[in-house]
Order: sequence, then C-alpha cells, then structure tokens
Amino acid sequence: MARLLMMPAAFGLAMLIGAPAVAGYGAVAHDADARKQGAAWNETTQERANQAALRDCGSDKCKVRFGVPRGMCAALATPDSGPAWGGAVRKSADAASSAAVKNCQAHAAAKCTVREQGCTSK
Repeated sequence: MARLLMMPAAFGLAMLIGAPAVAGYGAVAHDADARKQGAAWNETTQERANQAALRDCGSDKCKVRFGVPRGMCAALATPDSGPAWGGAVRKSADAASSAAVKNCQAHAAAKCTVREQGCTSK
C-alpha cells in the first residue's frame, strides 16, 4: 500500500524536474550615443532577458532601459538623430508603440519612430 502511494509522488516530482521553465520575460536595451538598441522576448527569467537584450544591442554602453513582464508588450522609439528616446510597456503592441512615440516626442525636436516592439507570452 505504501508503495502505491509513493509512485504518484515520485512521478509528480519527476515531471517537475523535467518540465521546462516558463518563458515570458522581456527587456529592451538602448545606447543613446551610439543609437543602438536591442530587445529580448520570452526568456525564462528577467535576468536572462536583460542579458539577451544587452547582447542584441551590441554596444558596450547599452543599458537595459526597462523589463517587460509576462503577457505584456513594449516598444522603444527614437528620432533619426540625437540622443532622445521613449519607451513604454502596455497590454497591447499598438498601445506600447503609441506611448513610446509620445514619450520620445516629449524629448525630441524631430519625428520619433518605433525601433523595437514586441510582446511576451503569458
């Protein structure tokens, strides 16, 4: 009887150990001086998302500007020249893009354009 009760527990533990980590974290990195940006989507942890975004950005001076929680969308906008930028995290890609452009326009003399945009899984 005890052996029968232990089998489901052992099976459950084996499933937990072998189960993949839940993905869904994102990050956006940007270097305003070099005008480079990078992003990561659906990483297993926020730290992995941050590191992937920095690698994607490709500059030693890139900084993670914001993380993206699971089930959210983010965007980064910049003008064609100058160090201004704007970012946003929202529930939809369109809302994130609109807010990023608006945030950028508050700091730029020229028209801002979305350079990075994406969503994480839930």
